[in-house]
Amino acid sequence: MRQFLQLISNGFFLLVFLSSSACFSSAKPNVVLIVADDLGWADVGYHGSPIQTPSIDRIAAEGVTLERFYAAPICSPTRAGLLTARDPIRLGIAYDQIHPWYNAGLARDEYLLSEALLDGGYQTGIVGKWHLGHSQQHQLPNAQGFDHFFGHLHTNTDFYTHRRENGHDLQHNGVSVHRSGEYLTHIEARQAESYIESRDKDRPFFLYVPFTAPHSPMQAPPETIQKYQHISKLGYRRIYAAMVDEMDVAVGKILHTLEEQEIMDNTIVVFISDNGGSNYFGGNNMPLRGQKGQTFDGAIRVPAVIRWPGNLKSGTVVNQTVSYLDLLPTLIAATGVDVQLPKAIDGENMWPALRDGTSIKRDQPLFFVSEIPVPGMIWTAVIDGSMKLVQVIREGHTETSLNSFLFDIHKDPTERNNLASRNPAEVARLAELIRQRRSLHPLAGTRGTLVPHPGWIPPSDWASAVHSSDELQLEWSNELPFSEALIKQIGERGVLVDDETREALRQQSMQTQKALEKD
Repeated sequence: MRQFLQLISNGFFLLVFLSSSACFSSAKPNVVLIVADDLGWADVGYHGSPIQTPSIDRIAAEGVTLERFYAAPICSPTRAGLLTARDPIRLGIAYDQIHPWYNAGLARDEYLLSEALLDGGYQTGIVGKWHLGHSQQHQLPNAQGFDHFFGHLHTNTDFYTHRRENGHDLQHNGVSVHRSGEYLTHIEARQAESYIESRDKDRPFFLYVPFTAPHSPMQAPPETIQKYQHISKLGYRRIYAAMVDEMDVAVGKILHTLEEQEIMDNTIVVFISDNGGSNYFGGNNMPLRGQKGQTFDGAIRVPAVIRWPGNLKSGTVVNQTVSYLDLLPTLIAATGVDVQLPKAIDGENMWPALRDGTSIKRDQPLFFVSEIPVPGMIWTAVIDGSMKLVQVIREGHTETSLNSFLFDIHKDPTERNNLASRNPAEVARLAELIRQRRSLHPLAGTRGTLVPHPGWIPPSDWASAVHSSDELQLEWSNELPFSEALIKQIGERGVLVDDETREALRQQSMQTQKALEKD
């Protein structure tokens, strides 16, 4: 498929895929997907924030504002879900973010938005924070459909030293890049601009820009912090405001580059936050209840805007419930690429709702779980139509407690009126849906931990600490007998094998091979 599409890009053929969901020109649109990290509901200008976000506001004014857009409560699950359209609980990446001391990450056989667009003839790039696995080669962006990766693998990476757990964490396609002293958001902006400018102009592109800001550590240029001296300096609010401001400037630079390249009108620009803001670090989700890590709407209902002139009506506000899981099928429909998804997905195509305001009844409820920041304190939620059940589960040493909150979020969007005691049957129905969904979590999926195992030691450089499949397992060759392949693999690793050991290995491997053939 990719070889065929390469022929297309070289000019041998021109194939136009038409979609029933929209009318497309012969040139497929570019896609720029921008993700803020921990941006609060009330921290964008179009929601009345005192923080200046003219670039984000411009996308809203010139496109569609999604007022009921939901993400996961924490970082890694949102990133996993938006790129695969599959509930992160199926992936084992739901309760917790991927910490440096985990070896968890995306499975080798997951099919990402990047791969779908790559198979559809796009060039693909990511600039920014990955946070979907860092220890094994198949977990990294370059093995997950991205031609180009400039950024860092972890969260909480220092904005000036670019280190996490004292290990260097800034790279370009697997090779460490040292820019110590440069503010990370500035680096990300320049790299995004450079990617757009240096692209192959004969092919459409997909650029994924998951910014690090305004996630901790709370750091910003002094002059930008000074700009918000009118904001209380208590806590991190002033620094947080400066970080959001810097991110918005970076978004503006991306938009400006699209204009300079004269491709602004044929580029779908999406901006979302990966979860709600953290009150502790200065985020503001008012009037929504709750914050990052919980499952009240303040944690999961996030700012989201999308722009595509000529296809989306400017200044439109959409109140359709849309999920981060919907981005993949919606963008596939909007771009018109012809791909076959290898696995069933949980996301739904919301392109008709964005394009012409069509009301879409979701085929299945939306689920949310989190065990951050307190291990053993589990937040769950399900949204089914207008009804939402929130569960707060506390796992103690000798007992487990459960508090339930039932809301009609259309009538009560700030979740102040708990209907649970008056509607036990509805609570029981929604609780059973949560139970069924949680049962899909793999037995070895991640659960919350705040600190590493006492024996864990971080690498000094994260780019060089990745293990390839060859290092992790012996991969058998089909060209040699089973026993000969084993000996060949051992020899390639510089291990001297004497005749006696060689014969023992041969006999053992032959027995294993016979057993496999018998099975």
